[in-house]
Amino acid sequence: MTKLSPARRRAHSALIEAQDGRGFVRDILTASAGTLSDARDEAFALTLALGVTATVGALDEALDRYIAKPSKVSARVRMALRIPAFEMLYLDTPGHVAVSQGVELVRSQARSASGLANAVLRRVDEGRAAFFAAADVSDDERELTARARRQGIPVWLACMLDASLARRGFGGKSLCFNGIAAPTCACMCPDAVCSGDVSDCLEPSVLEGSYLVGSPAVVAASSDLAQGKLVISDLNAQLIAASTVRPGSCLEIGAGRGTKTYVMACRANRCGLRGRHVAVDLSAAKCEINRLRLEQAGLSKGIEFAPGDGCNLDATLAHIDVAGERTLFDTVFLDAPCSGTGTMRRHPEIPWRLVSNDVEDGLPKLQLQLLQEASRRVKPGGELIYATCSVLDVENEQVIDAFLQSEQGCAFKLAPLHEADPFKDETEAMTYICKREDMRGLFQSTPLSPADFDGHFCARLIYQT
Repeated sequence: MTKLSPARRRAHSALIEAQDGRGFVRDILTASAGTLSDARDEAFALTLALGVTATVGALDEALDRYIAKPSKVSARVRMALRIPAFEMLYLDTPGHVAVSQGVELVRSQARSASGLANAVLRRVDEGRAAFFAAADVSDDERELTARARRQGIPVWLACMLDASLARRGFGGKSLCFNGIAAPTCACMCPDAVCSGDVSDCLEPSVLEGSYLVGSPAVVAASSDLAQGKLVISDLNAQLIAASTVRPGSCLEIGAGRGTKTYVMACRANRCGLRGRHVAVDLSAAKCEINRLRLEQAGLSKGIEFAPGDGCNLDATLAHIDVAGERTLFDTVFLDAPCSGTGTMRRHPEIPWRLVSNDVEDGLPKLQLQLLQEASRRVKPGGELIYATCSVLDVENEQVIDAFLQSEQGCAFKLAPLHEADPFKDETEAMTYICKREDMRGLFQSTPLSPADFDGHFCARLIYQT
């Protein structure tokens, strides 16, 4: 009898925990790091779990072609089938190895299902070429379906990504995700002194106070991270956050747990800027996490936390408005809710959790509403910064164009991100940003290779008097 590998067993366990709502699969595996004796098994378990999560819909499509009654397959058995299917389809594991290990994995969950596993997995192996060629769909849908299957994402999402990438001159290319690790960056608190192990794996990036992380596991396990001496934050996200730091007051909408708030506070501290900063988020719990993190880091001075709806700032900011007059800010930063398609490497759950109607209609409507509401809080001559972690035009350029054509947006004009005050003395950062701006100055990073950072969009708008 074939012995089941510990990596496959661990990946299955983590996937079931995630499926049961006990956390994200990456966090589950990170929390259990060290339970396997071999580091290679740890890495392989992570690859399998993230890969299955990112391609789950495509895997089920490939499997269900050969299962007579798919609805009768238990959740644990189905997850055990997905792992060898992922290996055969996306890792090119030899068919006989994937089938043998898959049968043992299914047997460990339901002995009676081992025969089903053997038959189904063998047919998946035999039919992989036809599956990726999309031989089962009509001629007019075949090319797009084949591309979607190769990427392991829904067809509708592949279509939207194709259109957005083509507009930026990347036609025929695909985003880098599906279990491929993204580069890791950190923002360090000014004057913080990190441990030797952490310092040794940090390399300065193009932005002052930002560092490339050579050993993410070392930083993740360090007391420095727990003590708030630094935060993990994608380089492009840090650049966007840094662009908002200028003299005067700032309103941050969509602050979440405060990673960008931390970056902004670090930047303001380095520049000697102590203006008023109000951080808004719909979740009171996230506002509290943000407050505690900044207090721990010694960065909370001048920052107020306002739980409330960004679509109704009059209610959310009523406690700071005087005599019914809206408080205006020199900078308003809207970190808008979005599809997160630029961060799918870090969050493999995204592709199959998104709903096409939400992405095509619901989210853009909400983003525009938030942007219009935010614009009412900008001082004349002030700046309005709109950001997402999406690579889809419908959430980015199209929202900006709709805003500029609206009653609230007609007094605003676009300005290049690289011309923002914070970058005047940072040549490397300015050069980096310029390479990712279009002719109108809209910033869009696009992860097309393992070396690229996450996909982020940013528009800088000036309120003209």
